[in-house]
Amino acid sequence: MFPDDLKPSQPYHHGDVKNALINAAMKLIDTNELEAMSLRRLAKEVGVTPSAVYNHFTDKDALMMAIKIRLYEDINRYFDSHYPESDDPEQTLLDMCYAYFHFSREFPSQFHFIFSSTLPLEWSTPEFVKVSCYCLVKARKAVYGIFEKYQVPCKEEDVVGTTLLVWSQLHGIVMLRNSGSIPAAVTYQEWPSVCGLQENEEVENLLREHVQMTVDAILSKQRNDSHH
Repeated sequence: MFPDDLKPSQPYHHGDVKNALINAAMKLIDTNELEAMSLRRLAKEVGVTPSAVYNHFTDKDALMMAIKIRLYEDINRYFDSHYPESDDPEQTLLDMCYAYFHFSREFPSQFHFIFSSTLPLEWSTPEFVKVSCYCLVKARKAVYGIFEKYQVPCKEEDVVGTTLLVWSQLHGIVMLRNSGSIPAAVTYQEWPSVCGLQENEEVENLLREHVQMTVDAILSKQRNDSHH
């Protein structure tokens, strides 16, 4: 017999235990109860015995991998549905920046979870690599498209380096804005209020400048190379 706090909370009637457990975990993420997540807690939420969980997840890390795959699938669908790929690589890159920011605002718990929990590289499966790198591959494609659009010769390291810079700066802007650090800095330093990024439109304007600076840097490389 199980202790009362680990007894199934409801009789289990359906057959997809694995997805039921992932759904229960997603609810805990949504309500910021990640600390309370355990295989036993999820078993109780779903209505199965703790031993049944181990038929699908060997341990908590295996569960975390499954949750991350689900989250990346959700993010990828969000990007595709809200900002379909454009024929213009600059617009595609800008739209991806918009999507990144708006997803972080609409689904803050999921966004936080993606970057707050890491798993060893050796845990990666082909499925995880495919879904987790989906947007990054699209971003790299857009960056390469900008090099092509302006006929700027490039090596793979130029494209990848630029992609990582775009992602790093984008993530920094989004994290600082969402944390309240930027509005605080602007207030304390008596900088122009428009720089506080209080409105979504102000963030989008900064992201537009961010992409334009990326384009300018690519064009600057072309000019510098032509002088050598």
